[in-house]
Amino acid sequence: MKPFSNNRELYEYLLFLSAELQKRKFEELSEAVAFASRQAASNISTEFLGESRIALRRVLKEEDGILTVQERADLSDVLKQLDEALDRR
Repeated sequence: MKPFSNNRELYEYLLFLSAELQKRKFEELSEAVAFASRQAASNISTEFLGESRIALRRVLKEEDGILTVQERADLSDVLKQLDEALDRR
């Protein structure tokens, strides 16, 4: 996955993932990701990135094969980006 250039791209990814999880009847995980996406409205970028990382780690841990191989790879890439971004703060 191409690295995000800003928080807006992360926000859009979270919305996409939340919708996909909802379609696949993983409502609890969908809501966790949606909650993280709503943190984008806060003026604290670190909070948004941290909540996103927590939610995405949970998805990776609990998705139980609902994601495709490519979706899991993309999710891992996003988590790596979040780790790097938060380590720089």
